[in-house]
Amino acid sequence: MLADKFGRKKTIWATTVPLFLCWYIIGFAQSKIWVFLARFVAGAACGAASVVVPMFTSEIAEQSIRGLLGTIFQLQITAGILFAYATAFTDSLHVIAVLCSVAPALLLISFPFIPESPAWLVMQGRKNEANDVLKHFRGAQYHTEAELTRLELHASEMRASRASIMDLRNYQKAICITLGLMVFQQLSGVNTLIFYAKKIFDGAGSSLNSSTSSVIVGTVQVIATYFSTIMIERTGRKLLLFISASVMSTCMFTLSGYFHFQNSHDLSEVSWIPLLSFAIFIVIFSIGFGPIPWIMVGELFMNNVKSAASSATAICNWTLAFLVTKCFQDMVDLMGISSSFATFGLISLIGTVFVSFMVPETKGKSVEEIQIELYGREIGSRENQ
Repeated sequence: MLADKFGRKKTIWATTVPLFLCWYIIGFAQSKIWVFLARFVAGAACGAASVVVPMFTSEIAEQSIRGLLGTIFQLQITAGILFAYATAFTDSLHVIAVLCSVAPALLLISFPFIPESPAWLVMQGRKNEANDVLKHFRGAQYHTEAELTRLELHASEMRASRASIMDLRNYQKAICITLGLMVFQQLSGVNTLIFYAKKIFDGAGSSLNSSTSSVIVGTVQVIATYFSTIMIERTGRKLLLFISASVMSTCMFTLSGYFHFQNSHDLSEVSWIPLLSFAIFIVIFSIGFGPIPWIMVGELFMNNVKSAASSATAICNWTLAFLVTKCFQDMVDLMGISSSFATFGLISLIGTVFVSFMVPETKGKSVEEIQIELYGREIGSRENQ
């Protein structure tokens, strides 16, 4: 709503301000309440950024590189996780806060010089400004007429048939698939591995120290996400999701078995198993269940409901991320770490069945072809009945 009213550029800049300030509140807070407040505000800013940044990127990108730039968003997330792991060289929260504030500080300084999205300018009736922005992004010799016409047509369609979340009831199969993918993405336990990496490696008794192991996993995740951009375009979505869920399940069961036998057997000879399982899980997640559920949101819905569908799936995703992260320690206290990992493994195993029977292959298909496959007829004719 803010991005539509005030523009993508102003909204991104506005969300960056709390991301910058909250690091200093966290780093220099004198009481827990300030840490909780800063985390809450920063979380809200992250949620907003996860919607408006991909939106801005897709609207300024030329069509031939739009998919590539979209995957760079996920790549930057993994780079940020690696950066956070790398701060383990210091125990000073002050130093960590200052280091982590550098990225939002650079964005605050540089972003005022970046032009607004041409798509938003056209929606506001500012065609001349949109023309100048297109020439800025595409080059002074670029002929803007065709792209401006396409943007105007898209803007008129959006104004005529903008959908709300309630309108998603007409897309029951598509919303079931996307929400299901988000459920299995988060309940795979990926965030527990990322957020509790150091603690897990400490408990595993690995020959490498926990900080080094975390940095190795973070590096592997960045590399795997980079190569996922190639694999997603060359391999079917459904196949990658199936492989991803089945291998993630295997890795979780392996971790579960390691921690189960740790107390009764000497596992010093195989202390590398947690790191290997961890790394394989992150690699396979990064090429499957990490990026593809978000891609499917853009491929299963018509243009006029993509915004509503993105909001619904983002709410589902972040809510589950919160619940899993919050409840993981409670799970460990209640049933032990071995049974906790086994639970995540079982959920991913169920996810393979879900992908097999529910998820259609969308690679190389138009939105209209996908709608016919899902519903047996074009969505427009179905809505008119």
